[in-house]
Amino acid sequence: MNLTLIPLLIAALLLASGDPGVDTVQLILSGEHEVTEHAGALIVGESTVTIPAGARVPGPVYVIGGELQVVGEVVGDVTQLAGTVRVEAGAAVEGELQHVAGTLIVDGDDIGRRTSLDLTGSGSTAPGSGFLPGLSLTVLLAGVGYLLARRKPKDLANVSTAARAHPVVSLTVGTLAFLTTISLLVFMAFTLVLIPITILGLMVGLLTLFYGLIGWGYLIGSLLPVHHRGFATALGVLVLVVGLVLVSMIPVVGEPMIAEVVLAGVGAVLVTYYGVAPFQPDLLPD
Repeated sequence: MNLTLIPLLIAALLLASGDPGVDTVQLILSGEHEVTEHAGALIVGESTVTIPAGARVPGPVYVIGGELQVVGEVVGDVTQLAGTVRVEAGAAVEGELQHVAGTLIVDGDDIGRRTSLDLTGSGSTAPGSGFLPGLSLTVLLAGVGYLLARRKPKDLANVSTAARAHPVVSLTVGTLAFLTTISLLVFMAFTLVLIPITILGLMVGLLTLFYGLIGWGYLIGSLLPVHHRGFATALGVLVLVVGLVLVSMIPVVGEPMIAEVVLAGVGAVLVTYYGVAPFQPDLLPD
């Protein structure tokens, strides 16, 4: 699962937990699937989900990535937070079709209610307005990095040292933690009782990811000709984000390279117990 889907997954789970008619959640995060029936809420991630002709699927359905193709009928609501939603001619959405972000293509006219809430700035005529959410998050990370570098420099130093001196261990631990979390999300049958626990776990994971990025920013800042530790870390975070954006433009290998950097940061945070203790690898006897 793409790491950027985690905030959207948290939002979808919060929406599902607030629906009195939902007691389970079904996640589809990869592959191509044809859904003719399901129980509870349906969350569509990095996958292609088709509701075929003649099928009547209960809602709510939340789209956080990938593509949802409605050829048959959705009895409940459809909420699009990202990705692509296609409502083909002859298809129906009896509930509310709410578009927040992503690409919405509607050829059918049998929709109970349709609303649109633009949070991406795509409807604005101002140049570059779509970059505002990412820019805001970058500035926030830089600000947090500035504060942590001033108040908890040893903790950040432990994280950055682990990422720099033990990249293989950090990447392995980060990858294992990520895969374990995703496996639990995919294969667990979410019940209404477990949804708050899942949301809490995802939020902790997201904060760990951000902490790892700030740790990389601290490392980059230490290499810059800036003597003030806080400003150096904030500038290092900005350099890191710009570098990741540039790397994402590289075909084929760009996204794996970004994943390695992010997961190594997560692993460095975990092996240092969130920076509390320096990582000391076990040595094999001579």
